[in-house]
Amino acid sequence: MKNKFLNKLQLAIFAVLFSTAEVACASPVITPEMKTMITKFSLAMAGVVVFSIIISVGLALYNKFFVDKQIKDFKMNSDSLRTPTDKDEAIMSFITKNRG
Repeated sequence: MKNKFLNKLQLAIFAVLFSTAEVACASPVITPEMKTMITKFSLAMAGVVVFSIIISVGLALYNKFFVDKQIKDFKMNSDSLRTPTDKDEAIMSFITKNRG
């Protein structure tokens, strides 16, 4: 799983780098305005990547420490077609059934 995530991350970084480099180098002369644009776009994309990683790590930690404890306390009945009685039971049932 870790290698798969790192491979996807590396592929995304290369895709952004190569696509921006092709657009920027399409004209024979790189002007100072183009360098400024490339720098701003690269910084914006780096910010998107950093915050995406922060969000995914935060959600993984939240899942591990808070959601897993609630799921361990929740026991599924043998009757899987039973209708939940309240909102909390419906949420736990949904999370437990879709966890994989």
